[in-house]
Amino acid sequence: MKTANSIAYSSPQFALLSETQLQDIHLAALEVLRRTGIRFHHQGAVELLKDAGAFISDGNLVKFPASLVEQALGSAPGRIIMCDRDGQPGMYLEASKVYFGTGSDCLNLLDPRTGQHRQFVEADLTDAYRLCDALPNIHFVMSVGIPFDVNPALTYDVQMLHMLEDTTKPIVFVTNDLASCQRAIDMAAAVAGGYEALREQQHILLYSEPSSPLQQSDTAVDKLLLMAEYELPVVHSPGPQMGAVAPITMAGGLVMSLAEILSSLVVHQLKRPGAPFVFGAGIHHMDMSAMQICYASPEFQLTKAAIAELGRWYGLPTWGYAGCSDAKVMDEQAAVEATLSVIMAKFSGGNLIHDVGYMESGLTTSYEMIALTDELVAMTDNMMKGIEVSEETLLVDEIDRVGPGGNYLDSKVTLQRFREYWRPGLLDRRLRQQWLDKGSLTLGQRLTAKVIKILDEYRPKQLEAEKSRKLREILAQAR
Repeated sequence: MKTANSIAYSSPQFALLSETQLQDIHLAALEVLRRTGIRFHHQGAVELLKDAGAFISDGNLVKFPASLVEQALGSAPGRIIMCDRDGQPGMYLEASKVYFGTGSDCLNLLDPRTGQHRQFVEADLTDAYRLCDALPNIHFVMSVGIPFDVNPALTYDVQMLHMLEDTTKPIVFVTNDLASCQRAIDMAAAVAGGYEALREQQHILLYSEPSSPLQQSDTAVDKLLLMAEYELPVVHSPGPQMGAVAPITMAGGLVMSLAEILSSLVVHQLKRPGAPFVFGAGIHHMDMSAMQICYASPEFQLTKAAIAELGRWYGLPTWGYAGCSDAKVMDEQAAVEATLSVIMAKFSGGNLIHDVGYMESGLTTSYEMIALTDELVAMTDNMMKGIEVSEETLLVDEIDRVGPGGNYLDSKVTLQRFREYWRPGLLDRRLRQQWLDKGSLTLGQRLTAKVIKILDEYRPKQLEAEKSRKLREILAQAR
């Protein structure tokens, strides 16, 4: 029994899978790895796996004994500390600590100034990264869009250059091949002060994917092994559609994706035991009526929660999704779906939550959606504080002092503590007349105004001129 002076918090909790169910999914994935195997289209990885005791048939079909998986799970670190551009800790990827960031490589932008749905251009990247740098609850930045006015061979180099120049926040990057991945590392090292400093600071993390079902491409494994070599963090995350390239049931989708993740982890740890690896998958289902991937379905919320639980069960940092929608514009559907996804991300406790700002099932980015998610994260942060139960909060003496029929407006305790309650920045609580007097703006209009104000006025901390020069030298060599 707790004493009167002890503190007990009643924080919201969400548990989806029982211990038995987690074990069943794990054992099913081990059976897939043992019986069916993974086809590796990377000869170096095949040799690594063969030397370690995997079974190779048909040239590149790899079957895994359970011991290889257990060894890899035992050597991967359970926490990753990602720093900002200045080398200061920015994100502690461990336990149920949750951080939010954007998605990558959308083709289109909902222009906040014109409302136009159009292709990304290079100037939009600078806007996107500055916007994220200004929003306190966007904790990391991903590449956001593919600029159509840039040489396609240099898309990822241009993205990396602007991320390093236009935000100080940790970076999750994507690349299309080994060479561009190496250039991204070179750029980040130039900013960090060398490769050893970059390894210490962990300022960048690579996102890559297996090729579902049950394949690992040559290019993806190249990048996976390169990150292991430099001991820089990577998430190698399956993104299958259940009913298309994954089994139709959620449990089946989890089993197949887990087999792909574990096969990635094994080869990654064989390359460099102890290299940082983030556990993640985005297991969507295909809407058979629309023939489209679902980014905001209730089923996707469940598979995301399951992945977070599995990752914690293994003792690994985890990867997830939120702040994204299947809506085509920043409307009521987008707001509902963003809210649901942020709450579920918080309750399920994934560490790195990306795709903030995604619309139209990942084809379009909305800056207003990024700003809305920033507000939603602040709101859910306060939900997760739970309820403090202590002598200082039960306030029995205060209730006795005020007594029946009194009020607490002039109470010293009220004056001391009312600021502990969350106050929204964009959501409106005023009386109708006050709202009318201030222009009767809708939430969508307030979001657009906030975005444009940031784009017009905010400037991030400038990167040193010599470091910018080095980034442009690497880009020039790529050209």
